[in-house]
Amino acid sequence: MASAVEGGTVPVLRTSFATRDADEARDFLDTAYGSSLRLSGLGGGASLRYERIDAGLFTVDRITLPGRLSFACEPLDAMIVNDVRAGQLEVDSAGSEERAGAGSLVLNPAGVPYTAQSNGCTINSASLAAGVVRDTAGIPIGGRTAPLRYAAAQVAPATPAAARLWRAAVDLAADQFGRDQALPALLVSNTARLLAAAALAAFPAQAAPDPAPADETDATPATVRRATAFIASHADRDVTLAEIADAACVTPRALQYAFRRHLGTTPLAHLRTVRLDAAHRELLAADPATATVTGIAMRWGFAHVGRFAAHYRAAYGTTPGTTLGLRT
Repeated sequence: MASAVEGGTVPVLRTSFATRDADEARDFLDTAYGSSLRLSGLGGGASLRYERIDAGLFTVDRITLPGRLSFACEPLDAMIVNDVRAGQLEVDSAGSEERAGAGSLVLNPAGVPYTAQSNGCTINSASLAAGVVRDTAGIPIGGRTAPLRYAAAQVAPATPAAARLWRAAVDLAADQFGRDQALPALLVSNTARLLAAAALAAFPAQAAPDPAPADETDATPATVRRATAFIASHADRDVTLAEIADAACVTPRALQYAFRRHLGTTPLAHLRTVRLDAAHRELLAADPATATVTGIAMRWGFAHVGRFAAHYRAAYGTTPGTTLGLRT
């Protein structure tokens, strides 16, 4: 998957593909997943069908696999969650064999090879760049805490509610990114982290180590000053908790302690406040004949305009549209 750029926009591409030819299908899927895929069993006149939304940091796919197909995939630098909507999928990953029927979610962790057999499967699949998942889980740049570790493929989500949350997040991404377009990089990265958070809720990673004693002693006003200065100068970019902590020269946990102790909030909540203020100032200065609330909200990383409006009203006592000069 391509990486999102800082600031600016990211191209979102939609691809549709169908074939009855096994070699053509294998070549296409090799390119789509960036891996050497060994595919067998395609034939009998039925078509393999594939649709993909590619936003760089994540993809959302819908795949129809006719008949009984076998495939093997080399390790990828991405987490993949397959939502089996019809048929049956059998997965062998790191020596663990799992069988998933319709309604099952199957996790293929980053960096783990796997083989699978599908029998009349329709699958909604989403892949997430491994770095986004690590950042969302609070894994800092420089490896100050343990990386995420999954032993093998998993079929059972943590709870039914977590499975529903995952499907809702994928549906939101598919709806918002469902056509070729260029979207703000901040919106793309925030959606990627929403998907990563939903994936981690469905398939929790191994717990991070207990906080080091230094995390408490590093939670100082100086840490907050360094972090808030970094946030102020990077609010228009894709900023993660790990990057803020790295700029403040502390661990993410120490950064969270510092913000709670001295500001009574969290680093990412402070980042949202800074972005909300920037959107407010842009709304005040914008020309209502050419600007839109949706465009300004998305530019500052607010993917859901309704939630943006609620945050805005709570902060400023009015609606974004009123500030822009529009009738609501």
